[in-house]
Order: sequence, then C-alpha cells, then structure tokens
Amino acid sequence: METNGLGGDRCELTEIGTVLVGGGELHETWESLVRPVQPLTRGIERFTGITQGMVDAARPPAEVLPEVAERLEGRVLVAHNASFDTRVLRQAFVRCDLEWPAPPVLCTVAMARRFAPLVGQRKLALLADALGIEVRDVHRALPDAITCARIFCALFPKLSANARSVGEAVALLRSRRARRHPARTR
Repeated sequence: METNGLGGDRCELTEIGTVLVGGGELHETWESLVRPVQPLTRGIERFTGITQGMVDAARPPAEVLPEVAERLEGRVLVAHNASFDTRVLRQAFVRCDLEWPAPPVLCTVAMARRFAPLVGQRKLALLADALGIEVRDVHRALPDAITCARIFCALFPKLSANARSVGEAVALLRSRRARRHPARTR
C-alpha cells in the first residue's frame, strides 16, 4: 500500500494493491487508489507518482476497504514491514467503522532477517535484488505487492521447513522482544 506519508492518526491510505499467492505462484492481482482526507504533499507526490488529482478522483476508503476485507477473508496477509501496513489498514477500518478482519500476518522483513541473514539491506527493492528478483517499479502499491509476493515465494521453502502451520510461522517470525513480552503485542 501507499499512504499520504503523514504520521500517526493523520496517516491515510492513498493506494492499495493485492496479489493472491498459491503454490509458489502469483495469481490474481487487484489495485485501487483511495481518496484520503488530508491533501498530499509535493514530496509524497514525487516519491510515489500519485498526484492529488488521482486521489481526488478515487473512491473513498469506505468503498475500497470492504473489497480488501473480502480479499483477506480466510487468507494470510503478507507484507513488507507488516507492522506498519497492519497498523495503517486497521486504522483505516476503524475510521470507516468497519470490522478489521484480523488475518494472520507474516512479514517479509522478518522472513529475510531469519532466512537470509547475510542480506544486509532489507528495503523491498534491495532485498529483492539480493534474492535475484527483478524489480521494475517501486513506491506504487501493486508493483510493490508483486515484489513482496515474489520475496515471500523465494523464502517460503525455508519458512515451511521451520513451521508446520500458519500459527507456528507467525510465532517464529515475531520479534524477539514480542516473544519475551507477549502481552505487549496486542
């Protein structure tokens, strides 16, 4: 996903993209621009290529998020720097008075720390490059989701060799601090 780049409660979705992954392959893709309340800064427009005009013409979050919830139903959410993405998504659901689907979450940054420790850079494009994954576009939701999905597929054999279930995978990839202080993860 892409956001307006603002901090805390002012952080809003501007674009979301999803990729369905199964059997080590990328399947169905989906993307949508999202109309934020806060105006975009020139810096975020330059960074993402998403303009104020594009988001002004986009659907509001209350129309986009039910589709996101449907896509997450019964699935695992995989994201790069997943704690940020889930925080922003959950915040968007709350703002729209929609129930957060609370999918199990796996983070490709955590997967890389655990299963590709010699790769020094964990930024999406740099990690992909280190794993031999071609990256065409960056800082747009669907291309980043595709890159994240390819990273997940590249690291999945190592994950599945160490975890027999989604629950075990989530627990394995939780930060050391979260494992020591489980009450703080909620």
